[in-house]
Amino acid sequence: MESKYYKTWEEYKADNPEIKESLEPMMAPKLQKYEDMLFNFILSLVL
Repeated sequence: MESKYYKTWEEYKADNPEIKESLEPMMAPKLQKYEDMLFNFILSLVL
């Protein structure tokens, strides 16, 4: 599913190749958590 409001970590990383691999283990879970929260918030506004 394509969405301009939701990105997976892999999509975010592809858009931002400057991210250091050493930071990925710390960044990936946090970023994915915020993406999920934002997506759920947008859905709550629509429904």
